[in-house]
Amino acid sequence: MSDADSREPRLRPVGEHDEGGRGMLLINELAHRWGSRATRDGKVVWFEMELPVRSSH
Repeated sequence: MSDADSREPRLRPVGEHDEGGRGMLLINELAHRWGSRATRDGKVVWFEMELPVRSSH
């Protein structure tokens, strides 16, 4: 995920009818861990998700 805002990402309350602002909420809920880094044009947020273990059956 990336955007043109250079500020650090932050979790914020999201209203039921809000059109935006859910990106960090979703990443925080679904990712094993996440972070961000500044770029020339803003920032990039990276995240890691744990994959389910496949059964050998």
